[in-house]
Amino acid sequence: MRVAVDKFTVTSLPFALAVIAILAGITATLAIGSAPIILEEGVRFVLTSAWDPQSGSYGILPALLGTLYVSALATLILSLLSLGFVAFTLEYLPARLGEALQGLIFYAAALPTVVYGLWGLDAVAPVVRNMASSLFQGGSPTGQSIMTGAVVLAVMNAPYASLIIGEAYRSIPFTYREALYSLGANGFERFAVSWGFVRGAFAGTILLSFGKCVGETTAVSLVVGNSFNAPLNPFEPGITVSSLIVNYATEAPLYGHMLSALHGAALVMLLMNAVFILAGMKLVGFVSRGGGK
Repeated sequence: MRVAVDKFTVTSLPFALAVIAILAGITATLAIGSAPIILEEGVRFVLTSAWDPQSGSYGILPALLGTLYVSALATLILSLLSLGFVAFTLEYLPARLGEALQGLIFYAAALPTVVYGLWGLDAVAPVVRNMASSLFQGGSPTGQSIMTGAVVLAVMNAPYASLIIGEAYRSIPFTYREALYSLGANGFERFAVSWGFVRGAFAGTILLSFGKCVGETTAVSLVVGNSFNAPLNPFEPGITVSSLIVNYATEAPLYGHMLSALHGAALVMLLMNAVFILAGMKLVGFVSRGGGK
């Protein structure tokens, strides 16, 4: 059987292969770089909390738990922020004012992450510190903590989530929305009915945002505290995989296997992101097919 190949296929194929080759190259680089520490430490590398360059012991469990903790809190906060923003601007505000706010969201989404990090250091950390102090007389003395990192990540990624959910909301057929208005439905009722059309996009957006939170480096490194422990209290300082890599990258060549340990941490983060993205794609497909009703 002969397969028809047009000029567009021939032209686009190298670009598709280039993307696949780049991803494979990144994965191979991390795998080769992390091989020494994985061969030496085995599963202890991800199951222990010993990070002692002097003795050559490397375990990244606190960083892994800190990454999941900060990302989960940030995703919870940003899902509420983005959903509330979309509902308010598209169902309650006048159209022109809503469009003006959407423009501001575009601007917020384009801000460099270091700007959010400095804002978190100057504005969010003192608030979190005072909150922790008034609630239980404890927490980080500087305010740099798991909670501060989560709030900064949530505010930083909420514009992305709001834009994607807003686009999905605007794609609802006009006849449905016209019917809701003709029935006299109020804003909450219109949003409740429209939710069935956008919940797949919402689920996918939230999981994508979780992946962005897992990989964020600059902002979270400034505000999370970078303390190598895994606190249950969100007002205590912690560390994430990305901040671990940033903080130890410059001194890694001075210690045996530390550079390999950082490669291993990046490889674990890459695999973790892949798992969440695949889970997100499965969830979006399940919801889009009407599952869970």
